Amino acid sequence: MNYFLFLFLVLSILIVNIFLIKRNYFPSISGDSHQKLTSNNSIPLSGGVYLIIIFFVHFYSQTGLLFFFIFAMFLIGLLSDIKIINSAKLRIILQFIVIFSLIIFFDLKILSTRIALFDKLLESNFINYLFVSFCILIIVNGSNFIDGLNTLVIGYYSIITIIIYKINLLSVIPIDSGLVLSWISFLLFIYLLNLFNKLFLGDSGTYFLGFSYAILLIMIHNKNLSISPFFIILLLWYPGFEILFSIIRKINSKISPLSPDTEHLHQIIFIYLNRTFFKKKIYANIISANIINLYNIIIFCIAINDVSKTGLQIMLIMINISIYIITYFTLIKNYKLSSKS
Repeated sequence: MNYFLFLFLVLSILIVNIFLIKRNYFPSISGDSHQKLTSNNSIPLSGGVYLIIIFFVHFYSQTGLLFFFIFAMFLIGLLSDIKIINSAKLRIILQFIVIFSLIIFFDLKILSTRIALFDKLLESNFINYLFVSFCILIIVNGSNFIDGLNTLVIGYYSIITIIIYKINLLSVIPIDSGLVLSWISFLLFIYLLNLFNKLFLGDSGTYFLGFSYAILLIMIHNKNLSISPFFIILLLWYPGFEILFSIIRKINSKISPLSPDTEHLHQIIFIYLNRTFFKKKIYANIISANIINLYNIIIFCIAINDVSKTGLQIMLIMINISIYIITYFTLIKNYKLSSKS
């Protein structure tokens, strides 16, 4: 790790962020109810900008043309943050164009799902490309869906990074271990700023993280097919299931799947803790996020005991889904009863 570069970037980010806060530039508040789970103060949506700069400094030479696709996805999020692209439908169309273009350009496929019938279908390049596009699109938008609590998204992807570094999965890419450690340090630095309510990731940050890590994990699996594809699914289960569950829930309620609301699991946990234990929003916010991430740490630590064992990974995914659904319907009932009273 280049400690001089690390210190320079940290100080630069702190100075710029102080300036943004004082000048109220790049503000977070737009009036949407789902944005008010921390405070009513306007916090700069600068996290994504810092992440893309840090990523460029660390990995541009190793990603090459891939970086331009990553930057394009970041840019869609940035244009959303500054209210140039307000339409959710337009954002999804643009995301799909970037994702599908990348997949065609790099011939990015899922080589094995360990499900014979499905693998047979994926022998068709077109079906494979569409399936990969769908998976990445789900993770990108799922990451954005769970970005309602401080440290939830940045913490989640920090955990994934530490996990895949710890079990040496990045060696198949390969990526220099010193750069990875430096990247982890910066993720934790952004985590701290987010923890203390000094910045939000914004759509630019969530799109960047979801897109980058979805691609990275597909590449890791394709380079080492002994890894169960269900371990990769497990690592990304939370943002993926959050959006799929939300789509089903909203369709069932006859509302648009694209409309924002405050009935995602992380929001319901926050509301429960805020009403029951922590009257200050910031405390309920941070504790809610870290309960979710702590749960995922435990699951991931069990999973890494045998990343090649599909049965173990499927069992953990099913446990996650069961706990998610039970927790959700238990708390949503309490939330709706409280809302009526």
